[in-house]
Amino acid sequence: MNLKALFLSLLSLLALLSLCHGEVVELTDATFEHETQASTGMTTGSWFILFKAEQCAHCKKLKPDFERLSNDELLLERGIVFSSVDVPSNRVTSARFNVKGFPVLHYLHKGRLYKYKGQRSHDALRTFLLETVETLPGSPIPDPISGMTVFVRELMSAGQELMDAVQGENGMVGLAILGMVVVFFGLVVVIIGMFFWPSKNDKKKKK
Repeated sequence: MNLKALFLSLLSLLALLSLCHGEVVELTDATFEHETQASTGMTTGSWFILFKAEQCAHCKKLKPDFERLSNDELLLERGIVFSSVDVPSNRVTSARFNVKGFPVLHYLHKGRLYKYKGQRSHDALRTFLLETVETLPGSPIPDPISGMTVFVRELMSAGQELMDAVQGENGMVGLAILGMVVVFFGLVVVIIGMFFWPSKNDKKKKK
């Protein structure tokens, strides 16, 4: 390889690094495990993850400090990758980490999960990543879950909310809603039965 080709290759490499430098990686249900390798050894580094929503005012307020941290040379040298997950559009990942609001900050480091609960300021977050986290025990990183698991959890949660409404101050309203849900599912079962349950004539033909 001549010097000109080597020089061009170095320029291309520097350009690529400049694009990656300070980037906040957007994670989705489809890419989360592949990118972070959270349940398979975390060979891609430590991940500081912001669970957010576009309409969340607190998330918007945190965004500049989070992006500023992603450009911090010392944090980059530690191998920390900054990323975000849009909660409303990534329900599986959010349910896996039991995220029910936003903003929520989780740090995946050396196979452990560290939930940030301090002030959402640049200095406080930086201190947490560089110092505080090393004094904490952390917890196991949750295993990946399926979309069906999320559906069952949400169904159970909705059922619990209905029961709370029945037993609460608005008991009659909750009871009425519960009755409507029961009737609805009853109609669904009847309709499915009409289409899929064999009729008497079909049974006679089989005989």
